[in-house]
Amino acid sequence: MDKESVRALLLRSGAVAAGFAAASSVGEEVIADMEEWVRGGNNAGMDYLARHTQLKKDPGNTLPGVCTVISLAFSFNPSAERDSSLPVIASYALGDDYHDVLRKRLAPIVESLRLDMGGDWRICIDSAPIAERYWAVRAGIGYIGRNGMVIVEPYGSRVFLAEVLTTIPFPPDKPASGNCCGCGRCVEVCPGNALSPDGKVDCRRCLSYLTIEHRGEWLPEMMETMHTPAGKTTLFGCDRCVSVCPHNLTSPPSRIEEFALRESYSMLTASRAASLKREEFAPLFRGSAIKRTKYDGFLRNALNLSIPEGGASEKLTQQ
Repeated sequence: MDKESVRALLLRSGAVAAGFAAASSVGEEVIADMEEWVRGGNNAGMDYLARHTQLKKDPGNTLPGVCTVISLAFSFNPSAERDSSLPVIASYALGDDYHDVLRKRLAPIVESLRLDMGGDWRICIDSAPIAERYWAVRAGIGYIGRNGMVIVEPYGSRVFLAEVLTTIPFPPDKPASGNCCGCGRCVEVCPGNALSPDGKVDCRRCLSYLTIEHRGEWLPEMMETMHTPAGKTTLFGCDRCVSVCPHNLTSPPSRIEEFALRESYSMLTASRAASLKREEFAPLFRGSAIKRTKYDGFLRNALNLSIPEGGASEKLTQQ
């Protein structure tokens, strides 16, 4: 089976882009940049990012004998969002958990390729130590924007990345050469000033990190972000830098039905979130990325909310 046939099969999973890159060691300057970012404490409490840095240097650490990295992008751009009067939930979490959705969609295709072509194959979705953005650029499916996200034209940056590693060699695609328009709106709108002009994120000030990944109570220095108008109206994640990006203004909605807005989320008000009982948490968020916060983190976020009579949108316009 040739490369284009493999690409066509993988696109049937719902991916909007699929690109091929020859597996090799990641450039030393890329790894050095990651290490400097970690040394600066920008990974906050995500210790695994420090542990994975050297593993990301070579995809062979994830699949021995790998010859090809196939980079895939899946749009999650919602066709409908929560009412602006409700506390903010990041658009990627409005439907089912992408880890489960993408693996379920890719697994039968990759298994059929393994049976047909032989070799070893591995699906990587977010958790494997792979330099995802680096390989997306190398495989030609997108370029990195000022907010650090991969922009896949014409779908913008509301995309999930996944990789399929294989020991089968395929001719590589041309690396991406596009450029972010450089308007700087993402940097300007960031509630905690977590974004630097070069696209690096200080997670200690990032509203997305603070409402999803951070465990326990927020440290005093984190409260500066959580007490901003945006922090006081956010329940899970942050879409500010994504929402203002010109590359996302005309992106088409996702065709993946599992990413559509869950009906139950349309009624999740600030008061409902703050009164949610522990035994209600798991059933409500079963199969959702929101379960990442755990109940204690979710309740912490909910109790921080302060939604005025005019709704959450009134606060957001002040950013």
